[in-house]
Amino acid sequence: MQAKLQGRAKLQGIDAFDRAYCDRVREAVWDAIIGASRDPVTNTAQLRNYEVYDALLQLQAMILASSKDAGSPAKMRGISNEFAKRLSRLVAEFKKSYDRDGAPFGVVHTDEMQ
Repeated sequence: MQAKLQGRAKLQGIDAFDRAYCDRVREAVWDAIIGASRDPVTNTAQLRNYEVYDALLQLQAMILASSKDAGSPAKMRGISNEFAKRLSRLVAEFKKSYDRDGAPFGVVHTDEMQ
């Protein structure tokens, strides 16, 4: 019985959300995006939004494809709906922060350039 409880506690530790791990992964992915986008001549990173979005979606799909949580179309719809809600909330939070404090990186909108 004691071994079973220890095993359960260990599994809960693995499944518990680890904010520090999340932050490290986010920072590493951001650094990789900037590194892959950087022009060595101008030392600027031109982010091609739709290509970056698609690459990130592909990474999410690769990870989810190995998950038991994505084992059925119904489960995938639920995951997708949760992602969409979280994405909307996060975009609103970052937009509010950028409007208040400015973006933490330079932004040039190519459709506004002459």
